[in-house]
Amino acid sequence: MSLAEDIKVLREKTGAGLMDCKKALEQNNNDMEQAIVFLRKKGLADMAKRADRATKEGRVSIKTDGKNFAMAYLGCETDFVAKTPDFIGLADAIAEYVLQHPEVADYTADETIKAMIVEKAPKFGENTTFKGAYNWAAAEGNVIATYTHSDNKKAALLEMAGNGVAADKLQEIARGLAMHTVGMQSMWVEAKDIPQADIDKELDIYRTQAKNEGKTDEMIEKMLPGKIKKFAKETCLLEQPTIKDNKKSVAAYLEEESKNLGGELKVVRFVRF
Repeated sequence: MSLAEDIKVLREKTGAGLMDCKKALEQNNNDMEQAIVFLRKKGLADMAKRADRATKEGRVSIKTDGKNFAMAYLGCETDFVAKTPDFIGLADAIAEYVLQHPEVADYTADETIKAMIVEKAPKFGENTTFKGAYNWAAAEGNVIATYTHSDNKKAALLEMAGNGVAADKLQEIARGLAMHTVGMQSMWVEAKDIPQADIDKELDIYRTQAKNEGKTDEMIEKMLPGKIKKFAKETCLLEQPTIKDNKKSVAAYLEEESKNLGGELKVVRFVRF
């Protein structure tokens, strides 16, 4: 992409001003991730707009055979192309291929998928990219729920265990949480799942911001645990407030439902586009 295009993307991801984005890119060799960190350290980027949450044009397709669940994301440049029958057909065909081939370790490197895109992409007249795919099967006794947003650009798979809970009720709760992960842009199930590298990155940003505000090292270190706790509440499914009641966490909701249903509800994993 050109510098102008990079600036546009960076503005969409961070909410920062035009010149600030230009400077961030120039000082970080046009590295988008480093430019985002640069802006956040200066307090110029909206922390709620993380790079990996950026919405791109395209389509997510989900297929299942009752046992396995496949989810694939095909990206494009415009919403117009994303809604064409040929593009929808290609997205669905890729998802169907993923469903039939659970043995593939990395779908982004799969030669068959690459060939499918190379064959069809010229018809679209714009850049077509394959973001990735997943093929899941639930463990015995568990359920997998799916959710696709109305724009077909955001979707999720979520596996839930519910020892002692009726399958239909378990499926209902799991689907609601799959929808939650899309709406609330959840990144991990719980705080302990946050990679240390992400924690270190946040701490570095917090420290830099606080120093820029004139806070002492002692004050900064006292603030850090609270900052990380806030970060977990914003990004971890179980820590986030429920959509229906922002005073109740998802963890508290599941605890209540477990008691009401006489079982033990647990989110095993989720993934979303």
